[in-house]
Amino acid sequence: MTAHAVFITHRTKPGQRSSAEALWNKIMKPAITANPNHLAYVYTLPVDEPDVIRAFQLYRTADDAAAFLRTPEYLEYAGAVGEHLDGPPHVASAPAAWVKP
Repeated sequence: MTAHAVFITHRTKPGQRSSAEALWNKIMKPAITANPNHLAYVYTLPVDEPDVIRAFQLYRTADDAAAFLRTPEYLEYAGAVGEHLDGPPHVASAPAAWVKP
């Protein structure tokens, strides 16, 4: 299987993680669920880091990952969540070398 992995870490302003999560649930969760190019998506709230959100995304291709960033839903989310974040997210991506079928 050919796939493209994206790893994201958001740092929220102190005490703002629940507000960022609420926006993700409202805007992103339905958009991701409806996107056939998201092969997998894991959204995490680390217990030992109360101001951190981590996500793992697996797309069919790097182009699919880039295209998602241009969707109206993503643009709405990015505009709304910024007030809750302590700077831009850390994003790393790479072609998937192996994916469990």
